[in-house]
Amino acid sequence: MTSFCDLPKEIVEKIILSVPADSLVQLKFVNKFCYSLISAFINDPEFVAKHLLLTKNQSSASLLFRLPSPHVDHRLITFPLLTIFYVDVKNDHFISVTEALSIPLIRNERYEDMDKWEEAYHCDGLILLINNFGTMVLCNPALKESMILPEPNNAIAEGSPSAMGFGLDPENNYYKCVAIWCHDNCKVEVYTLGSDSWREINMSEDIMETIMFSHLFNGLCWKGVCYWLVHNPDAFDFDRVLSFNMSNEEFHLIHLPNLEDLTLDYYGFHLSVWNDSVVMYLSSDGDNSREYHLFPMDGAEAGAFSWTKYLHVGPLENVSSELSFWKNDEILMEIWKDGREQLASCNIRTQKFRDVVCDLDRIRFNYWACFYVKSLISIRRR
Repeated sequence: MTSFCDLPKEIVEKIILSVPADSLVQLKFVNKFCYSLISAFINDPEFVAKHLLLTKNQSSASLLFRLPSPHVDHRLITFPLLTIFYVDVKNDHFISVTEALSIPLIRNERYEDMDKWEEAYHCDGLILLINNFGTMVLCNPALKESMILPEPNNAIAEGSPSAMGFGLDPENNYYKCVAIWCHDNCKVEVYTLGSDSWREINMSEDIMETIMFSHLFNGLCWKGVCYWLVHNPDAFDFDRVLSFNMSNEEFHLIHLPNLEDLTLDYYGFHLSVWNDSVVMYLSSDGDNSREYHLFPMDGAEAGAFSWTKYLHVGPLENVSSELSFWKNDEILMEIWKDGREQLASCNIRTQKFRDVVCDLDRIRFNYWACFYVKSLISIRRR
């Protein structure tokens, strides 16, 4: 009888590629053969890249929530991770699984309360956590790796950054963090994974003057570019989108789409990713209903930012709030049903709702932090 160790390398690789990252780490310790075999794959950058691509293309999406709970291992803290499975569109509901995602806990006299982090940024299985003291921790829960980032130079005088971004520089294959302070003088620092310190970079005078004293909201990073909605405190409204290219480290200001055709008294602005593109969507409330106007962004990869004609969705009844797009035309929402709030997915093309069956007793959706994928990307790999 042929054993696993006798199989051709190509067959073994296909089998291991189908195993989740955290399960691979556990399988390493079954015996010496597994440890040697799996370690060789995990330490191979080409295999790690293939594994990540297959994981991203799965018909599911995982949401991480900021609701910590104790762990039997006092070096770890756990958070709910809800994975929703994209099933046949003919079904009237989506199924989900809730598990506890364990994150290394860092707590000592200087770095306190890392189990009470306020912000989370995710890219390729790496999570950047920031607590209310401005302490930053980068971790990969699947590999049980974590590190405290050096303190930015401006944090000493300016306090916590006005905005943060975290993502991949696709041209150089480096993961980077960017911190922005919009106080008396706009300052920017960038941290590259594998370096020992932050470095300050310049921002053009015209952009600096535009965003001075502004508030930056709803940050996201997609395909190597970070985006923030710029809230003008004088106009009491959003007036631009600020972008930062992780590769050339340049900022751009993007005008909002033309909203003259919208006859709305009030609407909220949001940035998200829809069908592989950045999208701005506006939400407006009516009598027990909500409407949406979507403006996909064009030309972002070439640096020629523009907006296409909007898509109108709604009015949709009994919507409490929306979380984000998660697959294709599906957007996650909290809706009122049977006298309580519950999670549902709405297809913006058909405007059909389908329930997301999940454990509501353990999750409060206003504590949603970010999407997450399990990966073998090491924070220690330079």
